[in-house]
Amino acid sequence: MLGGLIVTDPVTPINGGETLTWDGSRIIEPDVDERIAILYEDEWFIAVNKTGNLPVHPSGRYFNNTLVAILEDRYGRKVYPAHRIDRETSGVILLAFDGKCAGALSESLAMGSKEYLALVHGLFPDDEMIVDLPLGSDHESAVGKKRKAGAGGTETALTRFRKVLWAGKISLVRCFPETGRLHQIRAHLEAAGYPIVGDKLYGRDKTAFLDFIRDGFTAEMEKRLLLPRSALHAAKLVILHPQTKKKMIVHAPLPEMFADFIRAQNIHD
Repeated sequence: MLGGLIVTDPVTPINGGETLTWDGSRIIEPDVDERIAILYEDEWFIAVNKTGNLPVHPSGRYFNNTLVAILEDRYGRKVYPAHRIDRETSGVILLAFDGKCAGALSESLAMGSKEYLALVHGLFPDDEMIVDLPLGSDHESAVGKKRKAGAGGTETALTRFRKVLWAGKISLVRCFPETGRLHQIRAHLEAAGYPIVGDKLYGRDKTAFLDFIRDGFTAEMEKRLLLPRSALHAAKLVILHPQTKKKMIVHAPLPEMFADFIRAQNIHD
């Protein structure tokens, strides 16, 4: 509303001094997976196991169907994410009950360590793989937010990878990001030749993301991608508690989707 009047024309001019309000309550948002498990809780913060179809913050088509909004509704108070993971990435995320604690948690995370699990295409080597490639925008992609690892990147990035097992032509890999760049693990695995199963943006199928934006997730797309979402999971965080200074290790168990997929590959191998 603009000055108390409902306005539907997006080019309506604003002269200054008016009161502008927006009501998104009637907008139908995409469904999300709200099965959020609390892994740790105290008076300062919580650690949750985020599901693999849930954005952290409001963005795009999501406003109320977000991790932050759902937790604020459950707790009846504000929560402040200390970091973020992608909508389709499951696993551990920390949220504070006030802004000051969120800042302290972020500092603890910067000095701590993270471990992810990923299902990737291809037979990953037995020896540890280190990908030390800078990240930057992928100017060859039709998707503006896509990143690329390699020459021309402006952000230093390093990730260590270790194979856990092979299942058919798929590998389960542990991922240890030494830096915290946007889409770092996904872009580094793509650059190494082992794209994540189900990844619409950095996977084997380069048309999947735009097809998903246009048509949504279809049965035909699931056949192409093998899984309904990117098989990346934030499995463990190691930090010092920002208040007590005690070492904390927070685990999020392997998602059933991963285990079921691995068993299916071994059966058909």
